[in-house]
Amino acid sequence: MFNLSNKQKNMIGFSLTPGLGLEAIIYDKTRGVVLNYGRKKVDYNFSQRNIQDYTQFKSAVIELMDEMQIPAKSYAYIILPNVFFDFIEMPNDATDGNIEMALTTTAEEFYIFKKEEPSIGWCDVANPMGTTQRKLAYTAFQKSDIDEIKDIFAGVGLQVAGIETAYSATLRGLNLTGLIKDNILMDSSWGALIINTNSFTLFQMEGKNLLDCNEVPLAIKSFSTEEAYQAIVSSVSQLLSSQMTSQLIVISQTDDISAEILKKRMQFDREIIAIDSNKFSRKPLMEVISALNFNDANSMTLAVLGAVDPKSNFDLTLNILNNDPNSSMGVYFTTTLFGAPTDVTTELVIKIAVVISAIAGLLFGSAIAFSSLKSTDYDSQISSLTSEIRQLDTSIKEAEKVEIKEEEIDMTEVIDEVAEDNVAAINFYDSIATDIPKNVWLTKYYNKEGRLLAVRGIAESIVDIYEYYKNLRIVSPQSDIKLTELKVVTGPNGNDNEEDIGRFVKSLAIDKDVDRLYSFVISNTEFVVDTSRISGSEAGAETAEELDILAKPAAPQANIEQPSNQMRPTK
Repeated sequence: MFNLSNKQKNMIGFSLTPGLGLEAIIYDKTRGVVLNYGRKKVDYNFSQRNIQDYTQFKSAVIELMDEMQIPAKSYAYIILPNVFFDFIEMPNDATDGNIEMALTTTAEEFYIFKKEEPSIGWCDVANPMGTTQRKLAYTAFQKSDIDEIKDIFAGVGLQVAGIETAYSATLRGLNLTGLIKDNILMDSSWGALIINTNSFTLFQMEGKNLLDCNEVPLAIKSFSTEEAYQAIVSSVSQLLSSQMTSQLIVISQTDDISAEILKKRMQFDREIIAIDSNKFSRKPLMEVISALNFNDANSMTLAVLGAVDPKSNFDLTLNILNNDPNSSMGVYFTTTLFGAPTDVTTELVIKIAVVISAIAGLLFGSAIAFSSLKSTDYDSQISSLTSEIRQLDTSIKEAEKVEIKEEEIDMTEVIDEVAEDNVAAINFYDSIATDIPKNVWLTKYYNKEGRLLAVRGIAESIVDIYEYYKNLRIVSPQSDIKLTELKVVTGPNGNDNEEDIGRFVKSLAIDKDVDRLYSFVISNTEFVVDTSRISGSEAGAETAEELDILAKPAAPQANIEQPSNQMRPTK
């Protein structure tokens, strides 16, 4: 399992609300608190439905970064006032390409997009069981404005993870506050009324599913204060009369309307919750640790909270950059790995895939080099390594199914640690295929988890043994292997079984007379004799880590030791 870095990279939420300006927020999802909050003035053009002055917008972003100490390369998720929002039904088998084409065609009927190319974002919403259609909620912005915003954030060093409408972000912000927890648990019907300077919008919800949305234009500033309240109450009452709603949440984002006052005038006999994101607010929606101005923090919007929770269990995200690989690395979801919140991004998935491929390549290459051993036990070693690769691949696939948080992943560290865990085993296995002197024969090989190594063999001279020992150290310089045993197997005194010596030499195709052979062991562990396995009928019962290289033509039965297939490590 990978040991990922715990260096946190926070998601920075930005939200532009007409009349309030551009908000920025740094949120700690683990603690459920706002670490820092700031707001700057930015004007919005209601008739064109875009930012009035992009120079003013860029200056606001730079000032917020400087004053809130937002580091470069942080992820930025941007919420904009709604331009276009609607529902559409598509066949269940519709491809993303077909969906985007249909949504673009529909959006182009809206007056804004008759002269501006739209950028589209969509997601599935509640569908009746057993239907062959998908119900989608979708939003659209002017592509030229989106490109301008992306260029501004790239210019100040922030990575744009998403751009989204305030509608869906506000509903996610409600979810983040916990105010609708019971509605979601009980899957009950409820409504959300959002009041802005030039319109109000009523959402019909069932649990966490968005069923319907009605936006009603209302130039509040053209009314007197009393007339504005009466106009909203009258219009909303008509909409509510056709809905079965057990709870209504009233949210005011304009200084002209107080949600608390409107709540008292509503003709609604069920629970009403009032939320003011304006001058009437007396406290923030949740705990704020630091703020450029705490009075501003009192009126923070639900939309900016939704910006820092783009992939929540609320399942309503209309990020128009989801299918744009060039926008940023795109945050998919947040999960907790090794006790730390972690962002899973396209970049992370690609890097981990590269690491897995590299490891697989190393192990596969090693397996090819070892195939010359032609040992059933060695095949077991390869099977074990292949199983480890599959486990790593399974871990990545499981991580892709869970949810995201802000985390900087040091992939160099990941690769180094994986390599360190495998280099010893790989290098030791390579020792079998390294330069073996002509007059050296290996009779036994043992490798336990890449840490315990033993090689037993026969050689014609001590010089040859030392040459092979040097080769092993070159292959694996970090190991602690030593020449732990050196014995004379035959000699001029004729004390050994000459018939066995002759058979051994003949089996190895030695073409010259040999008057002396040496037995040696190179290892970093010890061996003892296992007398329970002297029978030749059990020679094939070795462990997966132990290879009897000369299985048939056994080493000479020297009186100084048992045959090589009786060795067992003591530790």
